[in-house]
Amino acid sequence: MYQKVRLPRSVLRWLAAAALIAISSAAAARQPHYYRFGVLPLQSPTMLAGMFLPLTDALQQALHRPVQFVTAPNFAAFMRRVRRREYDIIYLNPLLYTRARRWGYHVIVKVAGEPFAGILVVRRDSPIRALGGETLPPGLRIGFPDPNAYAATIMTRQYMEARGIHVNRDLKVKYFGSQDSALMAVYYGMVNMAGTWMPSLRSMPQRVQQALRVIAQTPPQPQMPIAVRDDMPAREAGRIRNLLTHLTMTSSGRAVLRHLGFKRGFVVAHNNEYDGVKP
Repeated sequence: MYQKVRLPRSVLRWLAAAALIAISSAAAARQPHYYRFGVLPLQSPTMLAGMFLPLTDALQQALHRPVQFVTAPNFAAFMRRVRRREYDIIYLNPLLYTRARRWGYHVIVKVAGEPFAGILVVRRDSPIRALGGETLPPGLRIGFPDPNAYAATIMTRQYMEARGIHVNRDLKVKYFGSQDSALMAVYYGMVNMAGTWMPSLRSMPQRVQQALRVIAQTPPQPQMPIAVRDDMPAREAGRIRNLLTHLTMTSSGRAVLRHLGFKRGFVVAHNNEYDGVKP
């Protein structure tokens, strides 16, 4: 004959908690590892989320695993995380990609079609019509997103220097942290001119686009890449590449591209295309 044993309530609670932990751990073990998709903070987090969350959803479906969209407060913080290999997939500019290669990332695709170039914009009612040392008013205020923004800052500064405009000496420079912030600074008259690139200008509200005017465009460089960490299985990297290069072929893929603002989608890219990219 068995004797019924009454356990203290504290012991029962402990056993229940242990059972829940065991169940949760087993469930977590069955969950596929998630990937972190790091996007360079070219624009505000809200605007980036609107652009990249549809692509993140498409990646999840293609990979059959969770994919988390993440960005960073600024370019420097983003690159510190790249250096620590915190992201599995990254979207960044060509110059910063040359650094990411040292830390174990390799390109799989790049943005297709449109040349990668910096542009300089002013308000449509601005008296500035040409770009030259003798045509710009003294003390002109110019805005940039970030010192490491390749097209918007580095390429546009090089373009002006080549035309006899000594940016740090002749102009009043201000950094705004993102492309859309720099563009809004021009719109509201906080600066007279801003460096940016066409996808950011196109992403602005219609009233802002109509109020601004492009006065110069730099020569092109290799386009914005998407890269993966070198420990990602080749089959998974291949699935990502296949998804990205076929987005233009389906209605759902074209909807993803409309959010991104990349009309022609992505094409396969190789590391040697970025060998000549230098600050």
